[in-house]
Amino acid sequence: MKTQKFLHIFFLALFGSLWPNNFNSVWAYENKSRVISGYWQSDSKSYTFMSVTHASLEGLATQIGLVVNAIQSDKTAFGTALTFTISSRETKRIFITRTNHPFLSPTTIPTAAFIIGDSDFQHGHIRIDPVSSNPEVHTPSGSGFRDVTMLNFWGAVVIEANTTGFAMEFIGDMHDSKATSSMDNSVPVSGVN
Repeated sequence: MKTQKFLHIFFLALFGSLWPNNFNSVWAYENKSRVISGYWQSDSKSYTFMSVTHASLEGLATQIGLVVNAIQSDKTAFGTALTFTISSRETKRIFITRTNHPFLSPTTIPTAAFIIGDSDFQHGHIRIDPVSSNPEVHTPSGSGFRDVTMLNFWGAVVIEANTTGFAMEFIGDMHDSKATSSMDNSVPVSGVN
């Protein structure tokens, strides 16, 4: 009887040591390596503009690949996700707009990137993922991290009829802001991550 218990404990310990510690993390999204924006919209009277800038900080890889997804409120994709590489000291412009927009298209603005979808009113959130599977690890050449959270993002929802709109907030990027842990009104908002 003691031998049987010993064998059970031995095999459980052996099995437990072979089980990878991060097995379940494969199924979860890691907040530390992604950037999100809580709102975008596009319809016959509005579009969304974003810019991404690689500030060429020390420790940052000279080229960083990223994937930009415009997710609709029903959790489906709006248009096709953008995948591109941004280099040091470069700024990319991105437009999220409807099909057949009169002046926003890859033909009229060839230097910009576009997510083009349905012309009906659509809205949702934006998710920006790294192309790198391990953005927290230095590049093989040792030139830096391929970390999208170290890039600068800016954006606005533009209401075309009266040329107004409102700014977008990006959570997890270089300028991510957060309140202090005490949430005291007399304390100013603190900065980077």
